[in-house]
Amino acid sequence: MNLERNERIVTNYSRHKDVLKIVVTDSTTEIARTFLYRVLTDNVFGKNQSLLVSLYEQPGRAAFLESVAIELTSFGPNVLNEISYGQDISLQFKDADVVICIGFAREYCFKREEFAESFFTEYIRLSKFYGEAIDKYVKKDAKIIVLGNTAATIISRYAKSISPKNISTLSLINLNVVTAQIANRMRCLPTEVRNIIIWGSNGMYSFPDCRYVFFTNGNTLTDGIKVWIRNGLPRIIRKFSSRPCNIRSIAYCLAEHCKILWNGTPENEWTSMGVLSDHSYGVRSGIFFSYPVFSKDKQYEIVENLDNDEYIKKYISDLSKLVAREAKAGLKICGLKP
Repeated sequence: MNLERNERIVTNYSRHKDVLKIVVTDSTTEIARTFLYRVLTDNVFGKNQSLLVSLYEQPGRAAFLESVAIELTSFGPNVLNEISYGQDISLQFKDADVVICIGFAREYCFKREEFAESFFTEYIRLSKFYGEAIDKYVKKDAKIIVLGNTAATIISRYAKSISPKNISTLSLINLNVVTAQIANRMRCLPTEVRNIIIWGSNGMYSFPDCRYVFFTNGNTLTDGIKVWIRNGLPRIIRKFSSRPCNIRSIAYCLAEHCKILWNGTPENEWTSMGVLSDHSYGVRSGIFFSYPVFSKDKQYEIVENLDNDEYIKKYISDLSKLVAREAKAGLKICGLKP
């Protein structure tokens, strides 16, 4: 393997659609590899959509990229048209249609006292680096999916040529946990539970809102379960989020996020995504925050005019302050104003 130049592996010349170039950063991580396996086997970007997978890694770990490329080609996925890998970000990001930014911190929520630590600083600097690369090299209509609201905020400030509407972050981990918990209580399948909302982030700074939940099997929430949702469920989410998350769950949800963004949400149904706040529901503008969204034609739209009572408004306000606090600390490291 010659790290002075980027490598290519051509696997499939015949294709049904134009090739879609997907860049995955930090490609030697298990999150990246598991995500790519799901992408290559589950029609995430559409049936028979040919893919050019571009693997990028920091110089210190780039030597392991060849084995990742071999692993991905070993099972012969039909949609894999080509793999490119290397440490030259100008080549790996060039003309990308989709960029998956994994980064250092992923879904970790930093405490105030951790803002001064080197890990947080490196997390912010890497996000800035990716933002600058996205601004210079990818297609201007590319979709950018990021792990972490603060990382997305930093990236959006440096990728000025990319519309903030094209950048989103993951909310599906907590959403899926809530869905599974409610399904267990209601004795139904998780796929029968719809329209849960995750406000805030994908980590500890989040709140599950189940006021609009409905069940495709016709079930309705009992009074007892409503009490549990209000009092018990938030504690379960906080406890779950305080532990290291299973990386396979992150990878699965990352692929599902892309699939929903690409294929859309069913009519009158929504999902949750971290998107740039426009001050909807009183959330501070300029930060990435998890909202209920509709998805159509690879674009999202924040669900409007939900009737939030004072209880929900208080949660949203508090979460907005916590998410903004971390973003402000990151922007300060970059010398940017909030």
